[in-house]
Amino acid sequence: MDDVIRATITHLQQYFPFQKMDMPFVKLLAENCETNYFKAGEVILDVTEDGPPDIFIIIKQGLVESLRGAWEAKNIKNSFEYEEGDAFPYGPLISNQANTSQFIAITDCFVYQVPAEIFHRLREECPTFRSFCVARLASLLEESKRFIQSQHVNTQTDEQPLSLNLGSVIKREVITCPPETPLKEVLSILSETYIGSMAVVNEDKQPLGIFTLNDVLRRVAIPQADLEQPISEFMTPNPIALSANDLAYEAALIMAKHGFRHIFVIDDHKKLLGVISERDLFALQRVGLTDIAHGIEAAKNLEDLSHSLVQIKKLAKNMMAQGIAIEQLTHLISHLNDQIVRSAIKLRFKDHPEVEQIDFAWIAMGSEGRDEQLFYTDQDNGIIFKDSDDRASIRATLLAFAKDVNHDLDKLGFPLCTGNIMAMNPECCLSDVEWKRRFSQWINNPNPEALLNSTIFFDFKGIAGNVSLAEQLRKWLSDYVQSQELFLRFMTQNALRNRPPLGLISGFSTRDDGTINLKFNGSAIIVDIARILALEHGSSATNTVERLTDVMGKTVLKKNQIRGCIETFAFIQLIRMKHHFEQEDQGQELSNNINPQQLDDLSTRVLREGFRLMRNIQNTLAHRYRL
Repeated sequence: MDDVIRATITHLQQYFPFQKMDMPFVKLLAENCETNYFKAGEVILDVTEDGPPDIFIIIKQGLVESLRGAWEAKNIKNSFEYEEGDAFPYGPLISNQANTSQFIAITDCFVYQVPAEIFHRLREECPTFRSFCVARLASLLEESKRFIQSQHVNTQTDEQPLSLNLGSVIKREVITCPPETPLKEVLSILSETYIGSMAVVNEDKQPLGIFTLNDVLRRVAIPQADLEQPISEFMTPNPIALSANDLAYEAALIMAKHGFRHIFVIDDHKKLLGVISERDLFALQRVGLTDIAHGIEAAKNLEDLSHSLVQIKKLAKNMMAQGIAIEQLTHLISHLNDQIVRSAIKLRFKDHPEVEQIDFAWIAMGSEGRDEQLFYTDQDNGIIFKDSDDRASIRATLLAFAKDVNHDLDKLGFPLCTGNIMAMNPECCLSDVEWKRRFSQWINNPNPEALLNSTIFFDFKGIAGNVSLAEQLRKWLSDYVQSQELFLRFMTQNALRNRPPLGLISGFSTRDDGTINLKFNGSAIIVDIARILALEHGSSATNTVERLTDVMGKTVLKKNQIRGCIETFAFIQLIRMKHHFEQEDQGQELSNNINPQQLDDLSTRVLREGFRLMRNIQNTLAHRYRL
């Protein structure tokens, strides 16, 4: 081994993950790297258009900055700094996609340049390096979600106002002032013009900062500021700015993600063209959430509710194309569907007036109980009522009522449950005492049927009536099951029968028709993992992401595993929803069966990484319960 290679190995071993890698792999890296110098301002790695980069770069000395896209420089906070020991670009190399970031030397830099084939070899052969790459799954998932949503935008162009260029959204001439303008003068202009913000610009009309009416109370009134001071002392500097050619949905996504209410629009010379407000973007949407909610509340018959369901689907399509997070989207769908169910129940009260006198709650189970509904879902519901000596008579009254409601929901497009888990089934219409007895039987005698029932019924929530009955049952269940080690062990054993569909060598293990059921072999695995962890640690949450968040730092799983699990779940849900929209547009029957060969390369790689993470988590749980 020559002195240069030895020195390179010594240097690399100062940094993670190289310091944890076995010597043969570090030696392989050192033998195949080339040291190069870049002076400050030079581009080390440029954007690639034809394919992934052919090199992997490790910083030996200096600082490097990455800038994403032509209009996402520092002014929209999408630049990152890399220092000695950092490496790039993991995402494009892992996903086999073009590099969309430009890496520029901030200071004079020395870097190690490694051929891409060595990167891929290490990822295949070195467990430590592979694990480190898996930990970067979140950023890879984010990239893939953006790609999927941008594809969806392209299919929604005619219906999607947020696919307009920002330049066409600007409604009025922007009012600006120089940074030395006295605060008093700015406040006067805001008052006279009835605008909500003032753009502070330099002599070239490039934005320096923004001052809004929200700043008046916090920065002026409360501290009793000197009104003669320049506006530069009170503005928010380095304002968010997008190009006039960027899409409105990008502005909406940034607003939703960071809580901003205004975004500047600039031209090719970074000159300010206008200001887009949150109100401007919401005004573009043809289908409003508030309008839908009011329509559901005012519904007089099933036809009205059916119309609202059509609007919900349109809203979901629009919001998906806007880049709204899938977790928020499924929460929204579940929330609006809950309102539909409440209205359907309310409409049936006129035929069953005696039901209004009963202390009961309508409960949702399965995906609706977890606030994770997509559009391809059947009914999973039940009833809980206050126990009394007259329970048989109460049950008979509620069953007649539930039968009408269940069939009404079927007419609205929520199919009857093939497993008969519905409120009109006497086994699903129980008093609070009976539910506790039923759950206790399943927990104390965890046979296969009891375990199957637990995976469905334990995800319940109250959506109509006296929901406190459901909340009290949830609290009781959380307290009771936490100490039931044997039940949790059997529940874990049952969950581990469903393994991620990974092939023995590479790729996926598919069904005979070449598809994967992304509900059963994908999201359901993570739902099971989250349920087990939540029950073990006393979390009363039913939503999968909330369950995983609740137990973070309390379980045998590492935090990065749980974060990866959350991101993978969101990604799978996104693919499922996109698939359902495509099937509906083509007039096909909705299903969760996805042909992985029809996915783009990035989604395929992300899905494979997600399945590997799920398998590793299952193995950890198997060890935890000695299975």
